[in-house]
Amino acid sequence: MGVSHTLLDDEVDMKTKIYLIGFSLFLVVVFAVQTVFAGSAKFYIVGMGTVPDLLTIRGAKTIEQSQIIMLEDEQDKDTWKEYIGQKEVWMVPNSARRYFGLDPDKMKDEKLKIKVKETDKIRRDIIDRIAQAVRMGKTVAALQSGDPMMFGMTYYLEMLPDDIPTEIIPGIGAFQAASAAVEMSPPYGWDTNSVILTAADWPERKDKNETLMSHQVSMAFYTMFLDYPGLFKDLNRHYPADTPVAVVCNAGDPGKQKIIRSSVGKFLDEVKYKELPVHMLFVGKFLTAGQARKDALMNVLETHP
Repeated sequence: MGVSHTLLDDEVDMKTKIYLIGFSLFLVVVFAVQTVFAGSAKFYIVGMGTVPDLLTIRGAKTIEQSQIIMLEDEQDKDTWKEYIGQKEVWMVPNSARRYFGLDPDKMKDEKLKIKVKETDKIRRDIIDRIAQAVRMGKTVAALQSGDPMMFGMTYYLEMLPDDIPTEIIPGIGAFQAASAAVEMSPPYGWDTNSVILTAADWPERKDKNETLMSHQVSMAFYTMFLDYPGLFKDLNRHYPADTPVAVVCNAGDPGKQKIIRSSVGKFLDEVKYKELPVHMLFVGKFLTAGQARKDALMNVLETHP
């Protein structure tokens, strides 16, 4: 009787040991899989181009591999539905960038302090969600129109913890699409090389557009809030009246793209600027000079590529 009891105990102990070993191996495998999966997870900012069919191959692949998509506008769901499909979508309003860099605890205006704190909370909440998702092995992609490196929302990268891998996939922005539309390269300004990308003047910012005009180089304007009468008053002080000007509406969209040409001296009389849809504004000799240089590259060594 005693011997039977001992054998039974040994059998139970052996089964227990086998179970424990098996369970331990299972946990090791699960942990290893999670580690590999988490190791491939990342936060991306994807430039979507000015229109959906200008999305890059790398951008499309990144979206395909993502589990979570971040958008700034409800309309984006429809615009990019072909790429988003049934993926989980988080909405993060473009206005979340407002007040970035302000310390609410240093604000004296109580009403402004409340707004700063509210917006700061929106940012911190989304950062926490991104970090948590990536640590769980999910890839998150924030989709942004055009090229995110031109006025895109990149504060995420400044706020995310150091252990969260990140990457930006560049896109074809308005400047590139508009340059392609006019079929002239902005650096080729006959006797200039520089291209200034700028926007409307803002209070407390040092780089006023009139100051930038002093060298008469090629200029490209992102036109939101642009004061056209004031801008062309300044342009007429610094550029010859016959300097070419071009407005490119809906750059990159084959069905809507439109180019309106004028000059610095005649623009305000010839162009109904208040009625323009989304557009870029170009100013400079490059619009008619083509690829020719004043020096004809005569001083360039023959060995230069």
